[in-house]
Amino acid sequence: MSKSRTNLMNELNRLHKERRRLVRHLKKEEELAVGTVSIVKRKCGSPRCHCANGPGHPQTLFLFQDKKQQRRRCKLVRREDEPRMLKAGERYRKFREALKQLRAIDFEEKQILMALAEERAISYK
Repeated sequence: MSKSRTNLMNELNRLHKERRRLVRHLKKEEELAVGTVSIVKRKCGSPRCHCANGPGHPQTLFLFQDKKQQRRRCKLVRREDEPRMLKAGERYRKFREALKQLRAIDFEEKQILMALAEERAISYK
């Protein structure tokens, strides 16, 4: 059973509101760390430290970037820039998630519009 025209139009309006919300989020003028910001654990070198037999201490922050599908680049982040880069990395993750949601809305809108087109289609014999 297909949805009524009213239900389709209501759903389309809901999607338009969600799209506007996502676009407002994507247009924010905030710094983004394009790539993956990660804390890398390292062993300190002391044989008596707990890290000698474990995963290590969280010591350094790196920004990993893929440059146009080529090899992956790794950049060491200076200590004074760590808080800024961590926030920028989190904002980039949210940016990517918003883009993913926008693509899903595009797909759903196309389906609704095609259903509306089928509803208005004439049959010719």
